[in-house]
Amino acid sequence: MATESVHLPQIGDKKRAAPKRAAPPGKPSKEYIDFLNAHYVTKENPQPITNTRIGDKDKGGKIPGGSFHVSDAEYPTFLRLYGEEIIRKGVAEHLTEKQLENGGPILIDIDLHYDYAVTAKQYELWHVEEVVDNYLGVLKTMYQFDENTRFLVFVQEKDAVNRVQEKNITKDGIHIVIGISADRQAQIDLRKRVIPLISGEDSCGQLPITNSWEDAIDASITTGATGWQLYGSRKPHHDVYKVTHIYEITYDPDDGECMRNTIQLNEFDILQNLYQLSARNASHPSYIYSGEYLKTRNNTTTIGGKSPSRIPSQNRLTKSALNESLLHITNQQQLQDMVNDFIDTLKPQEYDLREAYNYVMALPESYYETGSFAKWIRVGWALRNISDRLLIVWIAFSAMAENWSFHDNIPDLCSRWQGFDLKNPQGLTKHSIMHWVKQDAPDAYRRVRATCIDFYIDQTVKAVTLDNISNDKSSRGCTDFDIANVLYHMYKSEFVCVSVKNNIWYRLKGHMWLENDSGTTLRKAISTTLRDLYWNRAQSFIEQAASLNPPDEERTKRMQDYADKILKICERLGRANEKKNIMTEAKELFYDANFVEKLDTNPYLMSFKNGVLDFKAHCFRRGYPEDYLSKCTNNDYIPIDEARDAETMEEIREFMRKLFPIPEIHDYMWEHLASILIGTSSANQTFNMYIGAGQNGKSVLTDLMTLCLGQYKGDVPLSLVTDRRTKIGGLAPELLALKGVRLAVMQEPSEGDQLNEGVMKQLTSGLDPIQARAPYMLQSVTFLPQFKLVVCSNAFMVIKSHDHGTWRRIRVVDFVSLFCDNPVQGDTEKPYQFLIDRNLKDEKFEKWKYVFTAMLVEIVFKTNGIVKDCDRVMASSNSYKDSLDYVGDFIKDKVIMDPQGKMYKTEVTTEFGTWYESTYGRDARGRPSSKTVHAYMDKRYGKYEKNKAWVGCRINYETNHAGTLASNSDSEIDDIDKNEV
Repeated sequence: MATESVHLPQIGDKKRAAPKRAAPPGKPSKEYIDFLNAHYVTKENPQPITNTRIGDKDKGGKIPGGSFHVSDAEYPTFLRLYGEEIIRKGVAEHLTEKQLENGGPILIDIDLHYDYAVTAKQYELWHVEEVVDNYLGVLKTMYQFDENTRFLVFVQEKDAVNRVQEKNITKDGIHIVIGISADRQAQIDLRKRVIPLISGEDSCGQLPITNSWEDAIDASITTGATGWQLYGSRKPHHDVYKVTHIYEITYDPDDGECMRNTIQLNEFDILQNLYQLSARNASHPSYIYSGEYLKTRNNTTTIGGKSPSRIPSQNRLTKSALNESLLHITNQQQLQDMVNDFIDTLKPQEYDLREAYNYVMALPESYYETGSFAKWIRVGWALRNISDRLLIVWIAFSAMAENWSFHDNIPDLCSRWQGFDLKNPQGLTKHSIMHWVKQDAPDAYRRVRATCIDFYIDQTVKAVTLDNISNDKSSRGCTDFDIANVLYHMYKSEFVCVSVKNNIWYRLKGHMWLENDSGTTLRKAISTTLRDLYWNRAQSFIEQAASLNPPDEERTKRMQDYADKILKICERLGRANEKKNIMTEAKELFYDANFVEKLDTNPYLMSFKNGVLDFKAHCFRRGYPEDYLSKCTNNDYIPIDEARDAETMEEIREFMRKLFPIPEIHDYMWEHLASILIGTSSANQTFNMYIGAGQNGKSVLTDLMTLCLGQYKGDVPLSLVTDRRTKIGGLAPELLALKGVRLAVMQEPSEGDQLNEGVMKQLTSGLDPIQARAPYMLQSVTFLPQFKLVVCSNAFMVIKSHDHGTWRRIRVVDFVSLFCDNPVQGDTEKPYQFLIDRNLKDEKFEKWKYVFTAMLVEIVFKTNGIVKDCDRVMASSNSYKDSLDYVGDFIKDKVIMDPQGKMYKTEVTTEFGTWYESTYGRDARGRPSSKTVHAYMDKRYGKYEKNKAWVGCRINYETNHAGTLASNSDSEIDDIDKNEV
């Protein structure tokens, strides 16, 4: 069977203020320190601990200990900061990770103790490989590996042994991470089985260790009681563990052996894949337990104790009478009898369970035969999430496989079932199952749907017909709500109402949720599809009445009465007023208050016409309703074919080389454009400004990106980022339209337009939620911005702020090329001139968009959306910052150092105003306020309040406001007189 990776949930947690005491030894960045400070666990801020720092204050050291809580959603950000500071820069750190209770990787900590006389490593490479092979040999007996099995093993070692004089021993060690998702019981059993193999004389038993192998393989790591040393961290005064060997493990079904292939270290980017080495990685592949292991698993005791493990097991399952019966099923007839008993005992209001059974059993072979693990396990997840009672349905579904074994497979399914989510609102649902059937077995889907709807149609008739069939004063047969309920069960997986008051509807089309005007399509279905179903149901009763043999007058009359009642309902379904009333009731049934908030929230998914790109799983797959996608590129995704696309790829590369002739900027822009595809703007938090005079390609590039991105490209009104009174948090449909957008392009600003720095920070953070609402919404929708903010302009915007938070985000990209009809070579002012192609967009972009998108996808799969800064871009950004430092220029022109000098606020305010007008004119849009000027002076010359003046400096009145020496008319007259004499 194939494997399925389970990824961490993406739910953002707000940062929390904490004492500033998280700095490790060395010189890490302020961003890293601030992140840890914001995640400190204290009495005032109690949170589940995910990380701990090993302190060293008891020995006179300066290493502060502490505990931290980093949410699953923020962990990738934490690892990015950690990797940059600790691994790339080599700053010393001492962090551990709390292990996951279940589902984390297999972690092995081998502590080797030798006699103190030992001064060098005693084991060799073959010992390491022997340990790995012994673990693999046991794993293949515990799990059902197949041809699709693939996982990684990481071996970490220290450079040298550690001689501990006070204990008279020499220590060495090995850390191993096996990339399999394993529960705690499996890790305990694995350790128990491996120790006798490793300790044998033909294995590692010949090593001269002074401790036993029972002690050497750390049991506290296996049980999860002890934290795992985060890769790159170390104990105080100890060396750090480094990755020395990486193995890719596959399985050969023919000989039943695991294959160990070495991956060269230079082929594995640890910074980009640090999460693979984390104890908190829940995305490793998981595998089905073997029957042999399941039989012995239940008798396992915990390490160091006699009490049974708390891991879900077959013994726990027998506490339920139903599960006890399941474990005694030995053949297909017994299974079918139990399924029939389950279905027959369902109450009318439990039709959801009946319907779930019908749809699951309609799924095709690709969901349960060999090689279907990914689909098969999702069916189990969905059923468990619907109801705990549906285990029998999952077993009946799985039993359709050719290699099914009642003896081995039922205990396995029961054990797995207990680990699945129950009633998880974020999990798979019955709608998911219905969608799978509709996509992969459309004929069966139509049959099941019709069968299920018959049940609901009968319910609408039974309530009034049996008791009131002869009562002429009775109601019309059933209420509007009853019919709306039938409509709901027909289309609940296809339609959603998001506003009852404003009649706003969405419809699932393919894998996209698209707005449907007032539910018009559903309203039409009342008088077509629904009406036909009632008509067919009436016909079936008429035919049954006519075919009764022997004739039964009472039954015939009852069937005809049923048919007449249904036909009257058919008449109602064709009337406009009746349809209006039914739709009114349907709005309440189809209403989902949180639906809009769910749309387009996964930053790792991008929708194409032919499927969905999953940037986290690095794959292109079919879309699902639970992806909640409403945006689309409006293009098919077509992976690169080197032979087919060679010419187009070269055209695009040539286009980019001309657009960005400076290599540094060229490389930066490829990474920047690729990063736009992923909605994790928090990774870079940048505001890119495309700056350049006319005919330099800015608009052409954005036009190409617009074609590639489709609905994932949005426009930002200039007022949103220039107005001081922003609409964020209020009625702002233009802001809500940016939800899920990946590229947000600002309207071109005019010269002198001032940027609202606070809004810009919020739009580019990727971590600060934005609130906005459309006119039809009663409450605001909260979402995290996924877009990269870009502005194309000939002139710079005015930015008054000079704080780090603003300018660390600014990236100025110079468009230095000139595309013209008569390019001049060797022009020193404009050295990069190229012949303009006026038909480029019309003739090539439609073809380019598919290949260009695929090229960007290949890049982003490698970079994961991280954009490396380049010197040219940063230099232009810093130059931009310096050009807006008006107060600094004023100080250069008008202030001189004087030990006896003083400056006063009124004096500085007056002189700055005069200087600014003489230098920049009377346009005050970019002029700093007096408060800003005074704050700048405080930083430069000390706090004003201390001396009621800035001391040690004074205004230089000997220069005019143009910065030149002021003339002295008397001196000039004297000079003239002397010359004349």
